[in-house]
Amino acid sequence: MMYIAICDDNKTTLDFLKEKISDILSNNGIDNEISEFQSGQDFLECHMKKPLDVVFLDIVMPKPNGFETAKQVRKISRDTYIIFITTESSLVYESFDFQPFYFIPKNKPKITEEKLKAVIDKLLLYMSATEKVMISGAYEDKKYVSPEKILYIKSSINNVEYHLIDGTVRSVRGKLDDILKSLNAYIFARTHNRYIVNMSHIDDTDYPNMEIKLDNGELIGISRGYKKEFEELYLRFMRNFS
Repeated sequence: MMYIAICDDNKTTLDFLKEKISDILSNNGIDNEISEFQSGQDFLECHMKKPLDVVFLDIVMPKPNGFETAKQVRKISRDTYIIFITTESSLVYESFDFQPFYFIPKNKPKITEEKLKAVIDKLLLYMSATEKVMISGAYEDKKYVSPEKILYIKSSINNVEYHLIDGTVRSVRGKLDDILKSLNAYIFARTHNRYIVNMSHIDDTDYPNMEIKLDNGELIGISRGYKKEFEELYLRFMRNFS
């Protein structure tokens, strides 16, 4: 279930956005619960009790305006996705201070609807990429880690090793083929019969020397058998996440 807020002082706009956002999510098979607010203060009171996943936030509202509201959102939850919606496109640069996911200008209804769909599609991609990865260990103990904490995964005889950004290595029984099937293909890619890498930690690619450099300085090899597939996956990653 995705919990969403729409905050706009114009009731007509609220109703329009709720209908379109609900339709787009439902068409993507996403259960959703959308709450409407006509003031930033009402929204914040709700958000403080239970932080919402996403807020579509008008900028030009009576106090607190969208920026003031966004500042409080960030104090309550760093994980909430903020999507600004406004007629004032000149404010887009000021909105960056609040780390918004996107900025949607209010325009003709058809254009706004098309922009909403594009932004929500991208939002769903980003949210799926942050779903925690389960690492099963000895005696069935399970550890859940955020994808960004995994640098790479390496096969080692009958085990696989999860190499994490804090320098720790978690070894579990399993096969790399099975691990790959459980990972998000937009984030993780196989470069070698022994390696799966988190593409968000790639610092540089050196195809002539068949290796990549991670942001911690480690070098990971690219085998000829996986080179073409890896290149395609990495290009897709760069288009979606760079």
